[in-house]
Amino acid sequence: MEKRLKEQLDRSRVFRVIASHENVNEVRNDKYSYSVDISTRTCSCVKWQINCFPCAHALAAIQGARLDVYDFIDPYFTAEYYRMCYSFPIAPLSNVDASCSSTEDFILPPVTKRPAGRPKSKRIASAGEKKLIRCGCCNKMGHHKKKSCTKPLNMLL
Repeated sequence: MEKRLKEQLDRSRVFRVIASHENVNEVRNDKYSYSVDISTRTCSCVKWQINCFPCAHALAAIQGARLDVYDFIDPYFTAEYYRMCYSFPIAPLSNVDASCSSTEDFILPPVTKRPAGRPKSKRIASAGEKKLIRCGCCNKMGHHKKKSCTKPLNMLL
């Protein structure tokens, strides 16, 4: 958690914080602007809501409001929660192969119908083979646009 927090704090140093409301701030850099609401723990980049960890914009707003950053980090990232999760014993599984013997539990792919018509051939061109193109103006091979055609306009008419 500390490493992640330090990285986000380093990224938050480039932002300017502009107070918009009591707990709502606008956090800007040279290109972008983000809206951060400290009271609801939301940011317009949505990273704070998804990760439950303040993004760089939120950290800039929290520091701008002179609040403690650790109060806005979810308790799931603390060592106490980690210890609490693994405090009870985890029983090993026995006969793992026997539990998957039923075929009714598996999801089968959908039944598909073959499309109508002759299937397209998937021919792979050889290394030296190149598709030739013909000019519509002069009927020569190798180019296809009027702009790239080397014949004078009076010869074309």
